[in-house]
Amino acid sequence: MINIYKVTSAIIGTTKNGYQIYKIQLNNSFWATKLLPLRKNDKKYNTLYNLYIENNKSLDFLINKHVSISLHKTEYGIEFSSIDSFDALKDFEKELDISSGNVFATKLPIYDFLYKKGRPIENDKSIKISSRYGDMRISKADRVNICYPYNDEQDCLKLNNINLIFDKFYKDVSLSAHSTNGDKSYYKVNLEKVGIVRMDNHYKLSYKMTASGDRDEWIPVVIKKIGDKLSEEQIDYLKNNHCVQLSQDKLVTAPPTFDDL
Repeated sequence: MINIYKVTSAIIGTTKNGYQIYKIQLNNSFWATKLLPLRKNDKKYNTLYNLYIENNKSLDFLINKHVSISLHKTEYGIEFSSIDSFDALKDFEKELDISSGNVFATKLPIYDFLYKKGRPIENDKSIKISSRYGDMRISKADRVNICYPYNDEQDCLKLNNINLIFDKFYKDVSLSAHSTNGDKSYYKVNLEKVGIVRMDNHYKLSYKMTASGDRDEWIPVVIKKIGDKLSEEQIDYLKNNHCVQLSQDKLVTAPPTFDDL
C-alpha cells in the first residue's frame, strides 16, 4: 500500500547475515526497512541509493520530509519496496502550480494523507486544500486522487454525475474509425485523464526482422474534462433525473488503516 508518512528517523542498519539495510522510522511510530542494492546496475538506477551516496552515506536528508512510500508486511516486519516521492507535499504543490488551479489527477495519495490528518470532510466527500487558486478540493474515486476547483452548480461535469452523463450520452455510441488500423474508436470514463475520453487505436508494423518500432496501443483523447460545461441537453437530463445527486460514497472510500496492510 502506498501512503504518505513523515520520516522521523533514518539510519543504516545491518542484518544478521551482514547485509546493510535502510531503516526508516515513519510518523514516529514504526520502522520500515529495505536491503541496500548489491549489484552495480541496481545501485546505478536506484534513486534512494544515489541520494544516500550524494549525502555522504547519510539518510539525514530524509528526516522531517513527508515521503510517498509503498509498504508491505513480511515475516521479518514492515518493509518498503519504493519511495515514489521524497517530498510529497512539495511535489503536490508543484503539480497544483503546473495545473494553475485546473483539474488534474495525481499519483500522490493526498486524499488518504489529509483524511488521516483529520481534515474535515465536505458534503460531497471531498477535502478542501489550502491554495492560492480559490476553493480547491481533493477527492478519491476508484483509487485515483483528483484535485479540482469546486463548483456547486450542476451545469458542468463532476465526479458525482460523470457516470450518469457517460451512460446516457457516450456509452455504446457508434463511432467512425479514428484509429490508424481502422478499428472503431470508443468512449470510456478515464479518471486518470479526469474525464470522458475517446479511445483510438494506434497501430504500426515495421515489416522488419525485429519488432523494434512496432506499436499496437489504445490512446485516450480527452473529450470532456471534469469542470467542463455540459450541453443544454445534458443539463436538462440531470435536472429531470431523480438520481442526479448520486452519492459519492460509492466513489470515495476511507483509506485503510495500517492493520489492513
